[in-house]
Amino acid sequence: MIELLQPGTSFLLVGICGAGMSSLAMLLRSIGMDVRGSDIANDGPEAERLASLGIRVMSEAEAAGALRHDEVVVRSSAILPDNAVLVAARGIRAGVLHRTDVLSDVASQYFLIAVSGTHGKTTTSGMIGYALAIQDFAPTICVGGHIARFDGAFPSEGTQRKQIQGRPIMVLETDESDGSFLKFHADVAVVTNIDNDHLGAYGGNFSNLVGAFARFSQQCAERGGLIVGCGDDREVARIVQALPRHVLYGQEASNQVQMGYHFRSNTATVAREGMEQPFAMERGDEKSYLNAVAACLACEAVGSPLADTLHVLEGFPGMERRMQVLADHDGTVVLTDHADHPTEIRAALQAVSVRYPGRPLTLVLQPHRFSRVSMCLEEYGPALAGVSRIVLLDIFPAGETAERPEELNERLRESVKTAVGDSLAPQMPVDQMLDVLRVSATPGDVVLFMGPGDVNKLGLRFCGLLTSGNSVQCQTAGSLERRIKREND
Repeated sequence: MIELLQPGTSFLLVGICGAGMSSLAMLLRSIGMDVRGSDIANDGPEAERLASLGIRVMSEAEAAGALRHDEVVVRSSAILPDNAVLVAARGIRAGVLHRTDVLSDVASQYFLIAVSGTHGKTTTSGMIGYALAIQDFAPTICVGGHIARFDGAFPSEGTQRKQIQGRPIMVLETDESDGSFLKFHADVAVVTNIDNDHLGAYGGNFSNLVGAFARFSQQCAERGGLIVGCGDDREVARIVQALPRHVLYGQEASNQVQMGYHFRSNTATVAREGMEQPFAMERGDEKSYLNAVAACLACEAVGSPLADTLHVLEGFPGMERRMQVLADHDGTVVLTDHADHPTEIRAALQAVSVRYPGRPLTLVLQPHRFSRVSMCLEEYGPALAGVSRIVLLDIFPAGETAERPEELNERLRESVKTAVGDSLAPQMPVDQMLDVLRVSATPGDVVLFMGPGDVNKLGLRFCGLLTSGNSVQCQTAGSLERRIKREND
C-alpha cells in the first residue's frame, strides 16, 4: 500500500473529528496528502482545528454526494457499514481502508515509538512526543488527544529532524480495543498496564487480551527493539521479562527504575542503580509521575538522557480532556476529564484530591459504552467513594446497542447508590441539573465533568452559566465564549 502514500493522493476520512481519525488526517496532511473528511459533528472545535490546517470537514450527506472514485476512503472500527459515506463508496467502487492499515503504512517509514496499555497511553505518548520536541528531535506525534498549548505534533516538510537508524521518529498511541495495535512493529514499545477492558474483541477472555499484548511486545523484540513495561502490573512484568531488551519501571522495589511518590508534597523520586533524582511536575499526581518515568525511558532509547527528560517533563502542560481546567471563576474550578473505566476514574479522582486538597468535589459522570458498564458494573460505586456529590448521567453508547439500556442504567444507579449513599444526586433533566450546579456553586468548589462521550459539551455549557456576564480564566484552545456558542447551536 506504500504506493498510496504519494504526494497528492486524495483521502476522505469518515468520522474525521474523532480523536484517532483527526490525528491521522493531520499526519497525512503533513506528508503532502490531499485530505478531507466527514463527521456528524462537522461544526465543533475539532472541525475548526482541522479547517485551520486546510482540511475540509463535511456533513455525512455532503461527503456521500461529493465522493470521487479516485479517493481513498478511510474508516475506523467505530464506523458502521450502513454509514452514508461507506454506502456511497461501495456504490462507485471507491477503495475503503481501515484507519490502522493507512497508519501502519506511514509508521513503517519511521523509527517507531509505540505506546500501548489499557490506561495512561494517551498521556504517556503525549509526554514522549512533547519531551522529544522540546529537545529538538522534531518527532511526528500521532496521539488520540492534543497536548495543551502545543502545536508541533506534525512537523512540516523541510523541518530539520534528528534521525535514528536513518529514519525520523514517530511517537504513536496504539489501540488495543479492536486488536489493531498488532499491525505495528515498534522499535521501542511501551506497555503501561493490562486491565479488564475491551474484551469483546478477544472473545470475552482476559488471557486472549494478555496474549495480544505479548504479541505486540514480541514484534518489537523481533526487530531488536526495546520494550519498556510497568513492572507493577503482574502480566506486563511476565511478558516483558521474557524478552531480551527490556526495562521495567514502577513503584515496587523489584523494578529496574523505581518511582517513589510523596503524597504530601505531590513530588516524586526516580531511582536507578543507587542513583536518585527528585522530580516535581507542575501538573503532577501519582499516575502522571508513573507515566512520566515510562516516557523518560522511551526517550532515553533515542539518546535523550533520563535526567534531561525529567527536567523537561516538570513543565509538561498536560493533555486536553485529561484533568483540563475549563474555567476558574470566583473560586469555583471547572474541570473536564476523559476517564471511563473505573480504574481510570479512581486515578482521576485521586489526582483531583492532590491538586485541590480539601475542596468539595461535584462529579458529573457519563459512563461510556454498554459493554464496559456491563462488565464493570459493581466497580463504579467503590471507585466513586469520597466524592461530595455525584451526578450520574445515562450511559453514552459510543455506537453500541443494548437490549434494555434503561434497565442497565438503573442497575448502575442502584449499584452506585449502594456504595455512596446520599452523595448520589437525584435524577433530573440536564438543563435543571446545570442550573442547580450553578446556583449551588460556592468559592472552593471543584466541578468535574467526566467521560469520553459528549459530557464535555455540558461542561462548556456550565461554564457559560457560571461565568455569564463576567470575565473568566480559560485554559482551553480558543475563546470559551465561542466554544460555548458553537456547542449550544
